[in-house]
Amino acid sequence: MSKLENKTLFPKTPPQKKSKSAASTIISVILGLIAAYLVSAIINIEVTGRRGLKSTAEWKELIKEHPYQRKDTDLRSPCPMLNTLANHGFIARDGRNIKSEELFDALMLMGAPPTVTVVILNYVFSQLQEANPHDSLFAQFKSLKTLDLDRLTVFGVLEHDVSLTRQDFALGHQDTSHVVPEYVDRMIKLAETKNQGELKGIFTRENENDARKLRWMESIRDNRHMHLNFFSQFASSTECSLLLDILGRDGTITLPHLKSFLLNESFPEDWHPRETTFTLKELATKPLICWHGLRNSQVSLDLINELA
Repeated sequence: MSKLENKTLFPKTPPQKKSKSAASTIISVILGLIAAYLVSAIINIEVTGRRGLKSTAEWKELIKEHPYQRKDTDLRSPCPMLNTLANHGFIARDGRNIKSEELFDALMLMGAPPTVTVVILNYVFSQLQEANPHDSLFAQFKSLKTLDLDRLTVFGVLEHDVSLTRQDFALGHQDTSHVVPEYVDRMIKLAETKNQGELKGIFTRENENDARKLRWMESIRDNRHMHLNFFSQFASSTECSLLLDILGRDGTITLPHLKSFLLNESFPEDWHPRETTFTLKELATKPLICWHGLRNSQVSLDLINELA
């Protein structure tokens, strides 16, 4: 066979094509390893989170070891759930020097979604790390090692206007760790006024939608610095679901339980946590249901005077 025939039958691959093929293979392998790592990490988080779940019987024994205690010097957050966990000693009672892992373990007791909880905690601990002029430039990109609960009052991280239980940051004193009892009383009166029959004594998702829309319109009226962007709206809708599907069940919570959690920030004696974790499907759909319901609420500001 001549050299010409040999070149025709077995053409050589150009060096450039070989280089591109090798680069594509390397990139594919790297992406595959990253994907495998992420899947493995998520599985580990989900498995670890589910280990924190307690049966009703286990909870009744556990809560006996965690009576309600609170001092005036204790630090608290704008979140009733976190404050309740602190008041019962599932995280530091004084609200100081709390590690991310401790918050994760406590929230897993409530049935919170493990992976999303880790993402939120990482976000909070990184965002609340303040820069110091004496530190290096890169030091400000580190995360906090521990968190004091009152740091969660910093506006624009998790704290936002139009809270169901807290005053807007720009109004009154700026410590949003304090509950406004009138707001909780309004929620209870709203349910008592609108719900009859099987729903008597229950706070529903529709009640929550009306209560939050009232707060939104009230903030627009009273707070010229009110700010509630789309992210904050979604965060509010997520809080709606946490209240009604984690502290409550299936979109409802009894009025005594509502008052205990939101006003007293204490676990009711006859309450127990979910025995299943809050699924990713629920996390994706329940807040959207809350958000859609708020938009469709027909309440007006006149209702505030009626419920006063």
